[in-house]
Amino acid sequence: MDGLVQSVVYETSSPANIYSATVMRMVDGDQKIVMVASKKDMITLESKIVDNKVVTSIVELNFSNIPSNAEIISIHCINKCKEFDDFVFGITYALIVEDEEPVKSVKPETYLNIYSGFPGSSLEAIMENCITLKLDFVPFQLNHAIYMSESQKNGMWLLSGSDKKIHAYKIGEKEILEQKVEEYFIEFEKKEKEEEEEEDTENSIVLCFGTKSFNNYKKRMSFYGCETGYAMFAIVDSEKNKILHRFLERYESPITVMQLFNIHKKTVDIDNILSGVKDDFIPDCDTVDEKEQICLLVGSAVESAVVYMNVLKNDLRNAITLTDSNRHQAIVCALITDVNFDSKNEILLGTYGNYILNYVYENNNWVEQQQFDMRDSVYTICYLDIAGEGVNDVVVMSERGIHILKHEPSYIVEVLKNRLQL
Repeated sequence: MDGLVQSVVYETSSPANIYSATVMRMVDGDQKIVMVASKKDMITLESKIVDNKVVTSIVELNFSNIPSNAEIISIHCINKCKEFDDFVFGITYALIVEDEEPVKSVKPETYLNIYSGFPGSSLEAIMENCITLKLDFVPFQLNHAIYMSESQKNGMWLLSGSDKKIHAYKIGEKEILEQKVEEYFIEFEKKEKEEEEEEDTENSIVLCFGTKSFNNYKKRMSFYGCETGYAMFAIVDSEKNKILHRFLERYESPITVMQLFNIHKKTVDIDNILSGVKDDFIPDCDTVDEKEQICLLVGSAVESAVVYMNVLKNDLRNAITLTDSNRHQAIVCALITDVNFDSKNEILLGTYGNYILNYVYENNNWVEQQQFDMRDSVYTICYLDIAGEGVNDVVVMSERGIHILKHEPSYIVEVLKNRLQL
């Protein structure tokens, strides 16, 4: 996090949670963040020039069909196309309902809303076009994944719930249709109890999960982490929906973070500027490069985070512990990206104890380089260009507000000089 300074802080009315932010990735490279700023309010950040200065401010978003007494649980956004913008949003929320006599009790009613438009629709138009599905469980993480059908890529919504399952949904013209998850993502099927580890799966809520496809989409890697500390990692044949390898690990506390990533990150320098940027230069956010070293980050509520190195070659046998990553209470969230512009990804860990910890890969080891005191518990971390200045900012949602960490201009100038060999 060299060269980063905290420049802007916005206070919010009440804390959000670890599922409260999503990023809209436009085909032209622009990005927009959408966040749950309180139990019921959603916002984005927009910038404009005032008196020759870039000013960033909060803009409230009004998604339709969400009652005023709703508590939003999770949000996720998908761009369905690579040629033009075609965004779809998913939002889960709960309503507290009191039962009538003879014995009054309070229970939540939970829902999944899907918002969509036409290719090129504005965010305002998308927010007005909603279909709703009532759920019979409390939702947790809302995500999406890619599967292959007749050699074609297809997307599906995935949602983990209090019933200890991962649910799959397709979107029809006027309704949300639940599918059998094992027919598309066999690795997320809840199997019969055959051994001790499987019992933990059957009796545990999935707190975090995801998939990454290889560049050709013929194989994928999937993972999930559970409340009981159970973690699963699998390599799957996407065309046959067949598990090729499956690995299980058990930790002493709930799994809060799991992410797959490449060690190296492609960047723009003088050589590839002069040679022309290829069409596949910008990687798909749903893929990892199987030719590069692929790693798996696992973080939990009590133990130090672990990075499993080169999982395609080593499975889960080569683990590097992120030393002292548990000293600021639970690891709540993580961001893996290149924040120091060295063409290698770094790991940022957000903790319940108010700190962001920055780890870099040096001499075949993950070493803590810096820590940043956020004063409040850190719930989400994103990295995007809010102001349209050509440089990404670290956007942090904490227990009490939204923080923007910007790179110092002098640091960026030095990076540009090095890249352009000036």
